[in-house]
Amino acid sequence: MKNRNMNSIKASLLAVSGIAALSLSAVASAVSCGDTITTAESLTGDILGCASHPALVIDAGGSLDMAGYHLSCDGSGIGIQLKDSDRVLEDTVGGSTITNCNNGVSAEGDGSHQIFDITASSNSIAGIALWSSGNTVEASDASGNGGMGIRVMGDGNRVRYSYASSNGLQGIKIVGDNTLIRFNETILNMSSGIVIDSGDGGIVANNLSDNNGVNGIMMLGLGQVGYLIIGNKAENNTGADLADHNHPACTGNVWIRNTFGSANDACIN
Repeated sequence: MKNRNMNSIKASLLAVSGIAALSLSAVASAVSCGDTITTAESLTGDILGCASHPALVIDAGGSLDMAGYHLSCDGSGIGIQLKDSDRVLEDTVGGSTITNCNNGVSAEGDGSHQIFDITASSNSIAGIALWSSGNTVEASDASGNGGMGIRVMGDGNRVRYSYASSNGLQGIKIVGDNTLIRFNETILNMSSGIVIDSGDGGIVANNLSDNNGVNGIMMLGLGQVGYLIIGNKAENNTGADLADHNHPACTGNVWIRNTFGSANDACIN
């Protein structure tokens, strides 16, 4: 009887010990401020006022599902930095936000990162910054930032089905070559909806760029060539709805089948 009782007690203690170990393991694996993520992870709670810069890093082998939770910085730095290549940042639940950083999301490293269903707002420089090449932003919202909504610096980046509205500067700013900007909404920005700053050989198609503070879609006069601007709607902007500031305008670029109220040159269609 004594041995049976002792064995029962031992079994109970082992069970409790196992539960405690599992609980500690779960706590230890939770993503927290300053972490570098190298496995597939999901947030299990909010990370607020993070003073680590970046707040989170997704490196080789890592991916992150925001899972409906919120991340905020302490007013500076990067919210989530993507390094290496082919990293994934997404929100499969919906409702998550990345706020109060300089740049909410910064895609760096070797590129080809995927950013899906992410909301980055109230950041001082940009909601989403694409520094590397071949990245994809889809179904995301980079609105209400102090500077730009989406800043496209690297080559071969794609921004589709996303929002970049009510930002302090541009909705989307393009610097890299061979950029695809399609099916986005860029409205009510203090500057222009979409700005083609530099870079050659891009496509800007099927976007809505109404009610911006300067132009709906603007190409700076920097000698860019190889752009196709097609099928966009741009109306009720403070300046020309569509503007090409090259001299002469439309040199090496095609503006066609757009819907607009005004343009700065008759070559724009």
